[in-house]
Amino acid sequence: MGNMIFNQRVLDGDTDAAKKYNFEDYNKTNHSETNIHMERRIFPQHMYGGPKGLGDPHYRELSKMEEDPMLPQRMRDITRTQICTSEVEEFSNCSRDNGFTMIYYCRDARNKMIDCQKGWFDRPEFQEAVKEEYLNERSHFRQTGIKTKRYQRGAFIKRDTEADPPLDKDGNYRPQKPVGWDESYPDGPPAWANFKYN
Repeated sequence: MGNMIFNQRVLDGDTDAAKKYNFEDYNKTNHSETNIHMERRIFPQHMYGGPKGLGDPHYRELSKMEEDPMLPQRMRDITRTQICTSEVEEFSNCSRDNGFTMIYYCRDARNKMIDCQKGWFDRPEFQEAVKEEYLNERSHFRQTGIKTKRYQRGAFIKRDTEADPPLDKDGNYRPQKPVGWDESYPDGPPAWANFKYN
């Protein structure tokens, strides 16, 4: 009965008996030119279209779920694992050495770590770079079907900072290249990519 709401006949309110399905005789083909099943989707076209049926890679907007909880969490993980590493390590060592008394003894280390992370959060360039990194990963997945894993069992996967440094020569964050990028686009980046990796 639940599938009937997606049927054009039900949506139009058609009462003609010839166009109705016969639910008593399942062996009989119920489709005809007049009652052909019309598929209705809840989500917009950009979420299921595209070359692989995974979504439109050219669509570069964010949903509310991506905008608020996901991108700030990614920004926190990037600053913690790639940018403010010395501050995070200092706080971790202090916490490990002092146990429960860390609340009192590690305030300075904690404040330094938070100031470093907050300094990056407040930079519009950093926010845009993290957004671009995510959008490139999403569009790359929609274009090729290759998924870039950033989390393993809830933990953020660390970047290889030697081969792929997180900061450029001006000290700005460089978006990380999605997995399989060079192999997928040998003739240059696709039209939807705004950041040039090389």
